[in-house]
Amino acid sequence: MQPESSNCSYFVQDCSVTVIEGKDAITHLNRIITSDIREIIDLECHKSLICDANGKIIDALEISSIAGQLLVQGISDNSKMTRDLIVSGIHWNEDVKTMNGDGALSIISVFTRKLDDIKSIIGENSLNEKSGIWNEYDDFYTLKIELKKDVQVNILIQSEKIQGFIDMIEKKGAKSSSANSWNKHRIENGILSNEEYAHNFLPSELGLEGIVNLKKGCYPGQEIHARLESRGKITKKIMRYNADTILEPGIYKSNSGKKVIVTSTSKNKGLVILSVKEGNEIIIGDNVSLTIEQL
Repeated sequence: MQPESSNCSYFVQDCSVTVIEGKDAITHLNRIITSDIREIIDLECHKSLICDANGKIIDALEISSIAGQLLVQGISDNSKMTRDLIVSGIHWNEDVKTMNGDGALSIISVFTRKLDDIKSIIGENSLNEKSGIWNEYDDFYTLKIELKKDVQVNILIQSEKIQGFIDMIEKKGAKSSSANSWNKHRIENGILSNEEYAHNFLPSELGLEGIVNLKKGCYPGQEIHARLESRGKITKKIMRYNADTILEPGIYKSNSGKKVIVTSTSKNKGLVILSVKEGNEIIIGDNVSLTIEQL
């Protein structure tokens, strides 16, 4: 039997998974991250960061409260460092237990232009109507994410069941996304990934001020973030570009002599970090013209 036709694509995420539990788990993790999760509710997904003492990003996290545990997704390459930071900060009298979930739990992202297309392949009642709130459905969880151009649903599933899930959605027409197709989706919708975080930028340089809470109390890097906000001295910003040719990720110089860092590319589009003083049209490298726009 031929598979059905669908506009949906899916991509298996490369991320670390850490499970934290215990009555002091939220209090403990809240001391380490940039945002405030003290009021996190069951099934809520909360974005946050871990930064170093200089305010630079170490890890980008998605923290979910599920069945009395905190599920922490992070950058796969930084998993050991992040877990070491979490464990090292536990006070002797706190009830906090951390577990390595790598290999046990997986995240699959399904994306397309219309939400109904996703419902048609994973189930009409499979989603929570609210974005950012997990919904338990069948033997997996779903999380609806509203984006600038597309819709995306993340699937949290036991890794041993992932192939069965993929077989099911492929029979309904979903197609595996290539790395380039996933990058195109990310770039069009302003989704950051390891390619951006790997450069140790400040949160404000990646447009992540919204997940930095300077009023929650001290956390690593808080003093630097507060100083930058009070002085307004952000020098770099992340933008989307359109080029007149295909670029490779790397460091370039603009016609004004300033550094331009291309982090992610898909054909002639991509994400770039550049000086806040640059205009909307710049020239880099061998006379390559870039048109710059907001994410």
